[in-house]
Parts: sequence; C-alpha cells; structure tokens
Amino acid sequence: MDELLLMWPRFALTALIASLASAASSQESSPRDRLEAAAATSIGGPASAEAQQEQDRLRRLQTSRWPGFDRTIDPAESWKERLHKDTGLALSFDYQALYQTSNSTVSGVDQGAAGQARILGTWTLADRDGSNPGSFVFILENRHKLGLDQTPAGLAGEIGYAGLTGLTFGDNGSVLSVAYWSQAIMEGRGGLVAGRIDPGDYTDILGYVNPRTGFQNFAINYNPVLTIPDPGFGIGGGVHLTDQVYVLGIVSDANGSLTDVEWFPGGAEFYKYAQIGWTPARNQRYLTNVHLGAYHIDARADKGLPSSSGVVLSGNYTFENDLMIFGRLGWSDGNDPIAKRGATGGLIWRPGFYDDLIGIAATWAEPVTAGLKNQTTFEAFYRLDISDNLALTADVQYINNPGFNADDPLVLGLRLRFNL
Repeated sequence: MDELLLMWPRFALTALIASLASAASSQESSPRDRLEAAAATSIGGPASAEAQQEQDRLRRLQTSRWPGFDRTIDPAESWKERLHKDTGLALSFDYQALYQTSNSTVSGVDQGAAGQARILGTWTLADRDGSNPGSFVFILENRHKLGLDQTPAGLAGEIGYAGLTGLTFGDNGSVLSVAYWSQAIMEGRGGLVAGRIDPGDYTDILGYVNPRTGFQNFAINYNPVLTIPDPGFGIGGGVHLTDQVYVLGIVSDANGSLTDVEWFPGGAEFYKYAQIGWTPARNQRYLTNVHLGAYHIDARADKGLPSSSGVVLSGNYTFENDLMIFGRLGWSDGNDPIAKRGATGGLIWRPGFYDDLIGIAATWAEPVTAGLKNQTTFEAFYRLDISDNLALTADVQYINNPGFNADDPLVLGLRLRFNL
C-alpha cells in the first residue's frame, strides 16, 4: 500500500504535464454546450440517465487526444445513431472502475476496488419530433468487486468514517436501478417522471454533481443533512414559471432499495422534496443556479428509523472560462441524516486541455450522533480525458475527525470510465 501511496502523486503530476503539453484545438461542442443541452433533456440532475446520455453523445463531437481509438468505436456509434433515428431508442453503455486506498484503518482493511457496468436507454415513444416528447427511461447495471475483499462503498466502515468515500461503487450484483416514464410538458417548459426513480437525481440539483465523472465523496456530491433513500417507485415534476424561475418536487418510496424492485414494501412511508430556484435562462439550470429546497421523510417502522426533515440553500455560478464555483448550506432536525448542519464550497474548472477537469471542494458537517466531533471532508481530483470515450481520474480525500477513528485518514483513488 505504501508504494501505491507514493505512486499516486507521480501519476497526478504526469497527467498534469501531459495535459499542459497538449494544445487544445477547436471543438464543435463545448462543455457549456453539453450542460445546456443536457439540462433540456431532463428535470433531473447531470447524473440522470437522459442527461448523462446527452453529455456523452455531444462529447464525441469534440477533438480527442487519441483519435485512433475513437475511430475504432465509430462503427458502434454509427449503429446506435441509426437505431435511434429508426426506432427512437437511444442506447448507451458505460463501465466505471474505482480503486481506493487509505493510510489509516480501524479494521486492518485499507483498500477497496469495484466496477460498475451500465446499459442506459431512453426510448422516445410519444411525440418523437414534437415539443412534448414522452420516453421510457431505464438503467440496467451490475456493481461488483474487483480483485479485493472490500469495495470503495464499504471502505468508509473500515477506516471509521461516518460517510461514503466511493459513492455508487459497491457490490450489489445486477439491478434495474431506474425504469420510469419521462414526459415533457408545456412545449418543453417542464416535465414529469413516474415509475422507479432515483430520488437523488431530483434533490438539491447543482451542475457539478456526478459521482461517475467528478467528485466521489457523498458529502461533496450531496448535502449531508439530507436523508435520500435508494431508488424506488415515485413521481416528480418540474416547470419553469418564467424563463428564470422554476419549481421542482418529487414524492418517492422512503424504503427504496437498489437491489429489490418492490411496490412500497414498508407501506405508505414517503420521501418528499421540493425546491424553488432561479437561473439566468432555462437551458442554464446546470451552469448557474440558486435554489431553496426542503425535504421530509416519514418514519420507517420496519427499519426502526425516525422521521426527518430539513432545508437546503444551494447555488453555483459558471464563468466564461468554464470555471464553476458552488456552495451549499443545510439544516436538519437531526433525527436521521448524517449531519444536523452542513456547509460545502468548491469549484470545478476545465483548463482548456481537451475535456480535462479539475475539482476542489470541502464540506463541514455537525454529526447527528452524539459525542462525535464536527467533521470536515476535503476532496480534489484531476480527470484526464484520454479519448472521447475514455477518462482516467486521480482523486485525493482528506477527512478530519472521521467519527470513529482517532486518526485523520487520507484516501487516494484512481477511477477509469469507458462510455459507448
């Protein structure tokens, strides 16, 4: 493990030097264009199925460090385009692998690795060429260990951290994570979703949140005062009241499960979230956004969990040079979430070397559990886009007062993502 800890800075430095040595050429689709287009496809966040597919599709219109590799993918891309044109079915595939290691452990286990293979689909079945299309959206995925006994999702428990260092990277096997109907309304000014949804895609949305392409820690991606259940059956809707002001809300199963597709197994116990927000224009909801949100989750009798509620105030702003700054504040009643109070601040920046991305952020949280000290989580990453379909991310996390460890762990990670 010590050798790996020493190798990580060398990798990050090598990646940075390689990026600086590469001249970025003109691009047909800029990062801003992709976020604007993705915001128009879904009422959810950038990690939702429709938004992820649109970002990956437009990414392939840009120049690449490895055009030879891109050309080998062209036949598959052409087949997908024909399928979409002929049937309205947009299919995509991605695979993510994450390895993490820590310099501190309370159990003797200090590393974890996992992979995640996904098939994403958006099948437009109603008003395909009109202004109010309706689509069936699904994600079928498999999450699995990679050569180690522990996963990044389970590493937090091994290092005594009250949180998650590797969000979505567990060992859940094959699952149907979402399957819902998405309907545009009011000439595209709003939308509705109904079915098996991921409530995290519609809660406290900011344009940087995507654990497969950006930050990996839960407390950086989501406000720690929120109690967000796993995917379950629910409904949601959002609409722009004006070009600048919008509202969004969802109701979903408080007992949602990633692995079990059941119809409200705990009965009428719900998670509710609503927000009102401002953005300069409808298509800039991911780029620049300020919103006030509130949530409530019912008590879950079978699990012995109390009800919980809270409010969040969040915002982000994107400058012309592709620098996005963001911040979050949150308060909860302290019954069930990770934190009673939380504050997050950070930035992501595309330095102009192809589609490379730099991210730096920190979250302060006052834990719900009595006797624990206030916790601070720092995370920084550099994503090196090797080709249109391949990216490698070096990541470092530092956790001050992790909750159940007298030391302050340093967690280093490498993530590989391939998309088609």
